[in-house]
Amino acid sequence: MNFCFSFTKSYSKLLISLFCIFLFASCFPEMVRKKKTENDWFRIEKIFYKTEPRKIDIFIKGTVKNQFLIGFEGVELNENSSDVSLFQHEKSIPAGPILLKFKIEVPKNKEWIQKIGTTRKWIQISFKNDNGQVTHLQTEVLIHESDKKQFRKDLSLEAEGESIRLDGRDWKLVSDVDRIDQALLQYVPKSESLLFWNEMLSIHVYKVRASSPSEIYSLLESGKKKECPNILWNLESEKSGKISYSWEHSGCGKQSPSSQVSKLHRGEFGIYNIRYDRRNKISKEDKKRWSDLLDLLPSKLD
Repeated sequence: MNFCFSFTKSYSKLLISLFCIFLFASCFPEMVRKKKTENDWFRIEKIFYKTEPRKIDIFIKGTVKNQFLIGFEGVELNENSSDVSLFQHEKSIPAGPILLKFKIEVPKNKEWIQKIGTTRKWIQISFKNDNGQVTHLQTEVLIHESDKKQFRKDLSLEAEGESIRLDGRDWKLVSDVDRIDQALLQYVPKSESLLFWNEMLSIHVYKVRASSPSEIYSLLESGKKKECPNILWNLESEKSGKISYSWEHSGCGKQSPSSQVSKLHRGEFGIYNIRYDRRNKISKEDKKRWSDLLDLLPSKLD
C-alpha cells in the first residue's frame, strides 16, 4: 500500500517535471537556443557583415560537404517578431570551401546599425539537396560597436543616441562602453568635453540577473562613503522597484565639490543606474528638476 502511494506520488512528480520542462522550453526559446554550425552537408566557418558607401553585404564562409546541394536560404531569428529573410541561393553548389556575398537592404537594417553597442543576431540557414531533403544550421553573429561605427560612416547614418535634447539643451555622447558585464553611455553639454566638463549625464547598465536594485544601491553607497567619508548621502525614495537618491560633498581629497542625482531600477538589459553629475552643489530646486528629467531616460533614447 505504501509502495503504491509512493509510486503514484513519484509518477505525479515526474509528470509535473516534464510539463515544467516543456513549458520552459516553449515559453523561453532563447534560453535553449544553441549553435549548430556543422553537419554532414555543410560547415559554417563565419558569417559577417561588410559595408561600402551606401551598400551593405552579408558574407557566408564555409565548406560544402554534400555535393548534391541545390540551394540554401538564410533568415534572422527573432524572439518577439517574425523571422527576417536575409539571403537566398538557388543554384547547385560544388563540394569544397566557399565564400558567398549577398546584398541586403539598407532601410531594413538601419535600426540595429544606428543602435550604439554590440549587436547579437541568430542566423539560421536551411539547406536543400536534389532529393528535396532539408537540413538546418544556426549560429550567433556578433557585430561590435567598432564595426558599426564604420557601417554608419559608409551608409551616412547617425548613431541612435549620439546626441539628445533633454533640458532645452543638446547633449553629446562622449563615451560609450559595452562589455559582457556592463554598459555605459556618458553625455555632456555640446560646449563641454569628456576631459573638461561641469555637467554629465550617465546611463550605466549592470548586466546582472540575480542582483536587485537595492543590492546595487547598497554597494554604490558603501563604496562612495568609503571613498569619501565626508559625503552627504540621501535616499530620496524607494517605490515600485525604483530607487531615487542623491549625494554631495564639499571636496574629497583632490576632488572639487561635486553633486549627483541618481535613479536605480531594473530595465530590459539589467539594473540601470541613471545619473546627473555636477561639479558643484545642486540647489534643492535643480535637484527636483533633474530627478524628474532622469525619469525620461533611457526611454528618451528608444
